[in-house]
Amino acid sequence: MTAALLLPGARRLLLRRPELGASAVVVGAWVALLALAAQGGHRHVSGGLPHWTLMTVAMMGPTALAGIRHTGLNSLRWRRRRAMAEFVVAYLAVWIAFGVLALTGAALVPAEPGSAAFAIVLAGAAAWQLSPLKRRWLRDCHRSVPLPPRGWAAEWAALRFGLRNGAACLGSCWCLMLVMAVASGLLWTVLIAGFVTAEKLLQQPRQATRLGAGVLAIAAAGAAVAALA
Repeated sequence: MTAALLLPGARRLLLRRPELGASAVVVGAWVALLALAAQGGHRHVSGGLPHWTLMTVAMMGPTALAGIRHTGLNSLRWRRRRAMAEFVVAYLAVWIAFGVLALTGAALVPAEPGSAAFAIVLAGAAAWQLSPLKRRWLRDCHRSVPLPPRGWAAEWAALRFGLRNGAACLGSCWCLMLVMAVASGLLWTVLIAGFVTAEKLLQQPRQATRLGAGVLAIAAAGAAVAALA
């Protein structure tokens, strides 16, 4: 009897909050990252593209939830799941393509923590956080688009929205995620994910951006000192 009462309530909740399924996937990705960290397997280059994809779902997933919700609420009920899946596939495709480039570069030019290359990556990320281009891409991350209700136009619109949103988030956060291509340890993952999420969800994201720049600059200085020691 209780289950019969809960199921309609769950359906109504999913109709109002269609992004809840994606939220559960993000939580699962974080659980997997914590399990890998407990086993000592939190090195992104050695983990390759599968680890990068898992990390992207965990770290960038919260910033994509608004786009997933917009896609779900603005699609007809019978094609809502497909539209959200199209958005997610396109969004992840952008980050996976960047991951291929970032991991390849990290393999060719090792930037171990405490090295000069690592200090340069951190300093570059700190500078990017304060650049006008960063602010422009961050504004684009918050923009949505109208979605046609049906037909091939609706399919392509969901895919284009995912690509556009993914590209905007990549433009805003590529330097932060480049740090993740060379950094190791769960602390960096949590820090960067916190900055990225705060920039997307806070009403005044510039404060989070400046805080991130400050932390990265301090870390860059520490890495530079370690490299010279």
